[in-house]
Amino acid sequence: MTAALYDSVIADFYDASPVVVSRHKDVVFYRDAAKQYGGPVLELGCGTGRVTTAIAESGQQITALDISQKMLDRATQKVAALPADQRQRINLVAGDMRRFRLQQQFRLIIIPFRPFQHLLPVQEQLDCLACVHEHLDPGGKLIMDFFQTDAARMHDPEFLKEHFIAEYEMSGGRKVRLSERIAAFHRAEQCNDVEMAFEVTGADGRTTRNVFAFTFRYFFRYEVEHLLARSGFRVMELWGDFDCSELKDDSPEMIFVAEAS
Repeated sequence: MTAALYDSVIADFYDASPVVVSRHKDVVFYRDAAKQYGGPVLELGCGTGRVTTAIAESGQQITALDISQKMLDRATQKVAALPADQRQRINLVAGDMRRFRLQQQFRLIIIPFRPFQHLLPVQEQLDCLACVHEHLDPGGKLIMDFFQTDAARMHDPEFLKEHFIAEYEMSGGRKVRLSERIAAFHRAEQCNDVEMAFEVTGADGRTTRNVFAFTFRYFFRYEVEHLLARSGFRVMELWGDFDCSELKDDSPEMIFVAEAS
């Protein structure tokens, strides 16, 4: 995981993408969690501030950290548009979730929308969780979400084919066609190489193709529980979606609420 990954083409298309725009339940979930557990809140992998601003609007102080300056620049633009009292609750920080020192403790630390799944080696995952442990208040909570792994996406060659996701419009009359494919399976390493292709047709009719290529780690329930236990946490809650429903075979999410043990 490097700054270059999200400083690439994805920063230009992230906020307008239907993949992001359609996600509302997680914002409400994390906003409500901040109200329940109180601040200050630390968000790791904040991106363009989609969750950050909602938590600030709810009245909580939040520090939001990201490795990508380009994503933070977009978050800064969003923060600038907020009322003054909400702006004052947000502290945007450039940093690496694997190794950060903020000289502050937090009541709640959140890792929303999969940034932990960019940490491929186990040691990087442990390094991140060690930093989280150091920055939590006694009795503070860690909340992190993962997609529940679809076994077919580990091996089925159908996913190697590019498939259509959505079409949408952006500013300046640009039309975007978004597609995705798995470029390679790495079952022994529990990760996939993924490509998201943005075909952009401008107002002049010319089309460009922009590919966001990344490697994504997939996790399983008990693997995450063992990682948390190894890092000094105990799982308090485990849910299968942002409505706090039970984790089942067909649940889309794995959402862990953990406390330092």
